[in-house]
Amino acid sequence: MKLTSGQYRFNVKNMARDTSDAYSAYSFNSWVGVVRILAVRGFNAWEAEAILRSKTTRWCRDAYAKTFPAANNTLSKYLDSNNITPRSKEVNELVMEIFGREYKLELNKEGVPCRRGTMPGNYHPDLTVLVPLGTPLSCDVHSETYWSM
Repeated sequence: MKLTSGQYRFNVKNMARDTSDAYSAYSFNSWVGVVRILAVRGFNAWEAEAILRSKTTRWCRDAYAKTFPAANNTLSKYLDSNNITPRSKEVNELVMEIFGREYKLELNKEGVPCRRGTMPGNYHPDLTVLVPLGTPLSCDVHSETYWSM
């Protein structure tokens, strides 16, 4: 299957560049290929970066790689065997562990990482709701883009 850039939830090449300092970035044949696997599987940018910066890539390489550097599909095998999917409990925990404190994230009732924000048309800063990450309304509440929605 050949995907066009419009089908990704984030820019794969930019994500690969931005996470090239991750621990396992040079342990795979193609870091861009690893990032593309996450994009194709439907992980949002927060989830993908959390996985790329976590020990998940190291564990995947240790468990499934037969060569060094590891083949990109090693990540697919690891995700499948451990039932790691977008918005799964394991991924939500990774997002909170890596980004929670810095971005003041909170978990909603369903255990999904969220930012605190207001709904469009409700400009009162004290009336906030939890907005799940990866949704259009989860941008920074202090930004001009947010207030112009």
